[in-house]
Amino acid sequence: MADEPVFVGAFEKRNNRIIEEEPKLHDVIIVGGGAAGLGTAYYLKDSGLDVLVLESGHEVGGRSHTVPLAGTSANSGAMFVYKGTKSEELVHELGIETVPFLPTTYGIHVNGKTVVAESNEDVVAGLNLSESEKTELIKFIDASLTEYQDYVNGQTSVDALGKLSDETVAERIRDLQPAVRDVISTAIRGGAVGDPANLSAKYALRYFASYLAREKDNRLFALDGMQAIPRTILKHLPEDAVRYNTRVADVALRQDDGVYEVSVQTGSGTAEPGEEKLLARHVVLAVPGPVVPEIVKDLPDWKTSALQRVASPGSTTLNIVADVEGLPEVKDWAIIITVGMPFDAIINPVPGGTEQTSRENIVQLTCYGNSSGYLPGFADDEEKVAEWMEDFYTVAPQLRGRVLGVHAQTWQHCFALLSPERATALPELQRSIGSLHFAGDYTSETAGTHGAYTEGERVASLIRAAAAVAG
Repeated sequence: MADEPVFVGAFEKRNNRIIEEEPKLHDVIIVGGGAAGLGTAYYLKDSGLDVLVLESGHEVGGRSHTVPLAGTSANSGAMFVYKGTKSEELVHELGIETVPFLPTTYGIHVNGKTVVAESNEDVVAGLNLSESEKTELIKFIDASLTEYQDYVNGQTSVDALGKLSDETVAERIRDLQPAVRDVISTAIRGGAVGDPANLSAKYALRYFASYLAREKDNRLFALDGMQAIPRTILKHLPEDAVRYNTRVADVALRQDDGVYEVSVQTGSGTAEPGEEKLLARHVVLAVPGPVVPEIVKDLPDWKTSALQRVASPGSTTLNIVADVEGLPEVKDWAIIITVGMPFDAIINPVPGGTEQTSRENIVQLTCYGNSSGYLPGFADDEEKVAEWMEDFYTVAPQLRGRVLGVHAQTWQHCFALLSPERATALPELQRSIGSLHFAGDYTSETAGTHGAYTEGERVASLIRAAAAVAG
């Protein structure tokens, strides 16, 4: 009579032979617990499918990262919920409290002087620039505002819209005086992350000119931070829907049965490291575009070519909370462009303050170091953080001695730039390979978390349709 089987871990021992058990077959495995990954899981939540999210870190959210700082919720990555996007739809659906971004000022720091004012004319007039540079700068600002207003009001012609999409910012500003180019380039990096050489004029216009216009109808600030969205989504998913500290090393299709084998490494410093193989009918790669080829080693040439057109540069941020008792004008700061600094802009996400910050006479500011890119070890480098603080005090000397809290963060991949090259490659970026799907801001028509959530919904729809056909 044959021996009864004995199970040991992931193996079965029968007749003194060790036979590896077949891992559980999931309907869907999602690689990455950021906006795209959690969004995909959320839009599959009532599908009846077995969905598992694999997250390499210890919490969800990705670049939607919020930290408690001096009694406030500070965003060290994504800052705003943009109106008319999937992000706004989600905050309303999930009951997340927001307040509008209501800027009344604009500021520029250049050549050792900071000027913040309610009108662009007053800002430019006060700068340490020559008269010809001031004239050229205000002319460029006025032209950008006219173009922006036409764009948001739907008055841009088809030809003009095509030119905006195909033309880079660098092409637009190449004939300006160097000092004026520096101001414009810094302003664009501060609002849109990327180098002007890589950004479409259409994309940059939306960020650059909206601040100049003191646009009051396109941004919301989540009072509990941007991470409140993925954290609240998590409450709508099954308790075991996310596995943390699990890094995916490889995804490969088994030719014999059409199932995907997902090789993972567990532990990530919090437990004993280990290796495991998981199986899934569908796999969603919800990771930054540059990471995709590291996980899938045998991508077809057309997909590799499309991914090579994706630029996802790094970024570094410094969150600061300061006491502004007796400095009411600082509360009204919205954005200050900082030319020649390691950070490109200082942003106050709630000009005028929230009820809490107004009551406590504090202000929360974020220094966006997009031109500095990814700085490994920055968060733990006290000397480097101190250097950034000195630069901050150069821009805002009135806040020296008033800082209540500081948080440093650096990101290897901030978000995917909407360049003309990426726009051209978008159909191939979105296209699935069998049941291997791609979701992220890099596959979206826009960028950032709002683009990522939109892509999560798109991919969830593909999987639902496939599951319905399969019966």
